[in-house]
Amino acid sequence: MRVFEAADLLLEQGIRPTQQAVREQIGSGSLTTINKALNDWWRTLGERITRQQQHPELPEPVLNIANQLWDRALAYAENRFEEQRQQLKRSEMELRNQVALSEQGGHQAMQELQSQNGRLLARCEKLADEKYELEQKLLKADEQQFRLKTDIDELNRKLRQQELIATGSQGGGEALIEARVRLSIQEEELMRLRSRNDELNRENAMLRQQLQKQAG
Repeated sequence: MRVFEAADLLLEQGIRPTQQAVREQIGSGSLTTINKALNDWWRTLGERITRQQQHPELPEPVLNIANQLWDRALAYAENRFEEQRQQLKRSEMELRNQVALSEQGGHQAMQELQSQNGRLLARCEKLADEKYELEQKLLKADEQQFRLKTDIDELNRKLRQQELIATGSQGGGEALIEARVRLSIQEEELMRLRSRNDELNRENAMLRQQLQKQAG
């Protein structure tokens, strides 16, 4: 590294390596970059001096090569550490993104469930109203059928009376004719009431089926 070489050269000349002195020595470079490199140089200077004191018998070229290898090993280790740090940082970002997506998906699912629940409640209320209307219609139909049955029973009673009157009358008098006319009218009315009764029976059956479907 040029800053290290310049700092070593200045130190050999008895000059303290400063930012400006190193910059003048190498001829270029920003003071910020030089300052960072000088901090690393000062940090490794003690280690290099210690290694040299521990092996004073080694020739200078061998010691230099050993120092270069050691510096390269340190640089490689620092690079590996930086790569691993960046990889861990990327992994952390990916995990954070996955958590954010999961939370977003859970929020959307909750909103959908709430919306579905609202629709179901509205549907239940509508079915309840329809059931009430059907029950009222069925009740009304039952009342009509009961009154109609009463009318039919009363008309049957009158018919029997008219038949007795017609049977007991002698000759072709006006009373017999009038009785037969009334009997014919009442028979027609009885047929109409019976037909209406059949219609009510069918309507009641349909209403009860609808109520059973809603109850199921």
